[in-house]
Amino acid sequence: MTTRVQPKDRTVTANGLKLHYLDWGTVGSPVMVLLHGLRGHAHSWDDVSADRCQDYHVLALDQRGRGESDWAKDGDYSTDAYVADLAGFCEVLKLDSFTLVGHSMGGRNSIAFTARYPERVQKLIIVDVGPELDRRGSERISREIREVPEEFDSFEAVVAYMNQQNRYASEAVLRRRLQYAIKELPNGKIGWRYDRAIREQRRQGTTPPATDLWPAVRSITCPTLIVRGQDSDVLSPEVAQQMLEAMPNAQLVELPRAGHMVFEDNPDDFLAAMRRYLQ
Repeated sequence: MTTRVQPKDRTVTANGLKLHYLDWGTVGSPVMVLLHGLRGHAHSWDDVSADRCQDYHVLALDQRGRGESDWAKDGDYSTDAYVADLAGFCEVLKLDSFTLVGHSMGGRNSIAFTARYPERVQKLIIVDVGPELDRRGSERISREIREVPEEFDSFEAVVAYMNQQNRYASEAVLRRRLQYAIKELPNGKIGWRYDRAIREQRRQGTTPPATDLWPAVRSITCPTLIVRGQDSDVLSPEVAQQMLEAMPNAQLVELPRAGHMVFEDNPDDFLAAMRRYLQ
């Protein structure tokens, strides 16, 4: 039986924040940076990281406010702030050129970063997100964030609650996602690890206005793979097609048995598509 590769936990200080990341693979291999979604964390990518670290030096980042990275001191969770964090991360680690992979919010951050620093991104993989969000998915995610309880009696209670929103992912994948998304609270209950300000912004209607990313998309010339879940309610077929037409070196793949959480919903097909693209 093959022993699964284990990552190293590392932290850097960049853009005034302590940023935690998982370091997979061998220094000297081509670098791949992974950016998770709105409620995700570096461990969201564990299956992808374990597969790709055979060929790449994979760095999976906890973006500000998530995982073990610092929360934003000023509550700034704008695209510009995430891009500045990634730029600082690259400066500290001297990442001159790499493959960038982003899902959902991380995909939007990847688009913005690539447009701003085109010399750094060799290849780009955008996972189930675009400059425009399907209203169905946008409203669903906001509703889930507004309504989620702040405390649970046990980890099993968290799993039972979140399983109601889970359509395709295996129980093992769901449990891993939640294991790194929660923490024990001072009162002994279980709560969310990510910054409550992110949820409160949704509840209070103070979320930063979405950056118009169409100009950024149109400026991207590096080889790009757009991955869409066939049952996604976030990236519509129409917007995916418009992205494909706007970028001169883009490819589009749509994966079956997958909604918005493509790489968790259908990991086998996602990894196969990724391998084909990167060959």
